[in-house]
Amino acid sequence: MKRVRFLLQYQFFILFRLTNMLGIILSFLLIGIYSCTHDRSVNSDDFDIDTDGDGIMDKQEISIGTDKDNPCDPVQNSGYTSYDSLNILWSVADCDNDGINNSDELSNATNPYFNESLYNPIYAIPEFLPTLSELQLFEGNLSDLKLNTTVQEYSVSTPLFIDYSYKLRSVAIPNGEQMEYNGEGLLLFPDNTILAETIYYFNDERDPDLGKKIIETRMLIKKNGQWNSGNYLWNDEQTEAFLDEDANMVQIDWIDDQGNDRMINYRVLPKTLCLQCHSKNGSTTPIGPKPRALNFIYKGNNQIQYFVDNGLLTGTPDVSQIAVLPDWTDTSLLLEDRARAYLDVNCAHCHQPGGSYNINYGDSFEFRFETSFEDSNIYEARVAIQDRMNTQIPSYFMPLLGTTVIHAEGVALIDAYIESLE
Repeated sequence: MKRVRFLLQYQFFILFRLTNMLGIILSFLLIGIYSCTHDRSVNSDDFDIDTDGDGIMDKQEISIGTDKDNPCDPVQNSGYTSYDSLNILWSVADCDNDGINNSDELSNATNPYFNESLYNPIYAIPEFLPTLSELQLFEGNLSDLKLNTTVQEYSVSTPLFIDYSYKLRSVAIPNGEQMEYNGEGLLLFPDNTILAETIYYFNDERDPDLGKKIIETRMLIKKNGQWNSGNYLWNDEQTEAFLDEDANMVQIDWIDDQGNDRMINYRVLPKTLCLQCHSKNGSTTPIGPKPRALNFIYKGNNQIQYFVDNGLLTGTPDVSQIAVLPDWTDTSLLLEDRARAYLDVNCAHCHQPGGSYNINYGDSFEFRFETSFEDSNIYEARVAIQDRMNTQIPSYFMPLLGTTVIHAEGVALIDAYIESLE
């Protein structure tokens, strides 16, 4: 009887040990499964890796509050070398924000943590050189239209119509110089200023990433108090633009934002006709950069305030005290304000005191936005305005220069405005 009891106790002991060992094995299996599936971003105590290749382990990045997936966080000084150059995240990042990724910086023997252009800035050359690239307005591939760090992009609050094209406007101010505020008039620019306008079309307006066709870069350069004009025509390869004072015709095919196939024979004006629009009292002058046309938010900043804050513009009152030229495309604004703004931008350079039309044919029209309605003669000229904007008869079609097709949206706006005057 004792022997039987002993055998039973022994069997229970063996079963207990086996069960205990099985539990331990199951525990290890569960721990392994958990380790493989556990979100390490929640708790880094069980790992020690460097996801972003910045030389700082994830566990430490989490503890100090930096981003373990951002190779440029934390910001490092120019002498930092503890990065992992083979890490993909680190290689494709641009830690000095100079437009060149870290991997290419190493290939070029430049410092991925030091933006040379900020400390050794390159200034545009205010001369009409044979090729556009020689002027140093752009950096990198010319067709990327990436402006040099000393060249400022700007826009105007109400757009000029040039056959449905897009425009990149820029101003290059000489080192140590400033623009000056001039009330309602054009800003005053120092000698050696470059004003440029690059005209292009997107291949498909629904997706700008599908590329663009760049046509020309129009330019004004100020020398000895006088503005001089020039034009650069882009080659078919989009690798360079060449100084060209002749008339040219370029066929453009594109898809508009509604998915329609479009085609236009874009007319590049000769230098002599460019001067016709930019002439005031017989002198060449810019058209667009008036304070009221610049006083709006563009790419996150009020342009006037941006110029002031960066030491490029002086003499301005608070931006709240500067008028704003209405955007004629904004249908929430008054019809009259939109129409007058459209005429100001597209027509007033010729139809104003000293403009080429008024000098040659008399002061019949005065289309500047600040001119009172009574002095503008818009009502008296209403029939001619509508007639000339709705036709494509050469030398009669308005605007006379810079367009080859009727601007349907602009015509509809002006028609609605003139009909409201009846």
